[in-house]
Amino acid sequence: MRSYAAHHHRAHEGPTVMSESTIWVNGREGGQIPGDDPGLLFGLTAFETLRTYDGIPFRFEPHLLRLQRSADAMGLSVPPIEQIRTEILAVCQGNVSIRYTVTAGGNIILQRSLIPAGTAGRHVRVSSLSWVNPPSLPGAVKHGCRAAWLLAARKAQVDEVLLVDPNGHILEANRSNVFAVVDGRLVTPPLDGRQLAGVTREALMDAANAAQIDVVETALHVESDFDELYLASTLKELSPVVECNGRALSGHGPIGAELHGAFRRLVDAECGL
Repeated sequence: MRSYAAHHHRAHEGPTVMSESTIWVNGREGGQIPGDDPGLLFGLTAFETLRTYDGIPFRFEPHLLRLQRSADAMGLSVPPIEQIRTEILAVCQGNVSIRYTVTAGGNIILQRSLIPAGTAGRHVRVSSLSWVNPPSLPGAVKHGCRAAWLLAARKAQVDEVLLVDPNGHILEANRSNVFAVVDGRLVTPPLDGRQLAGVTREALMDAANAAQIDVVETALHVESDFDELYLASTLKELSPVVECNGRALSGHGPIGAELHGAFRRLVDAECGL
């Protein structure tokens, strides 16, 4: 039986000292994963990372539904959505990230981590990685098999890599969706099944519409003359790219700043802040 309830009770008693990161395995804090779990051996996992604002998870349901879709695509068994919802809510506290991972061995890993100050909007550096052969799993699946991307970013000594198709068009970054301002126009690559349909991407587009900021889904070449370039994700929110393939970029610009402000207003409204 999972045992998150005590942590949920403490979260509402008043200020507490929270460790930088706490991990539960099958409901047990500090539990262990069996060494023969295929998720550990082969990276066969599905996961979601969400973020809380003052203890309220943002866009909770889309994250849960995407976890179910990813698990289904990989043939993984997941607990009922209502059970997952209850387990995550039991550990929500303050401004934290929550990662919920399902392994092929049937184990559940729940990790709550403090979000370092300055994560949202932090300047990032990127390089491009050619997407030559289609991956074995569709881009819409949020899985744990990410070694190639992480190694490419490490080799290039950048924060993330931009995945580009054979024509040089950006699909996404290895942990983020991409937005850019080109010729004064806010654009983002269209979803065509090769990239993850980011929850934050959708929220940013909703925020743009609410603020009457025009955003166009269109092909975006990696060698474009960017006025502004951004990575978008749950933890980054909207972070400016200051270097792409060794080329210095300006970082935050007026359109991105307006969009990020609209996004934070959306968060406040949806989380009741």
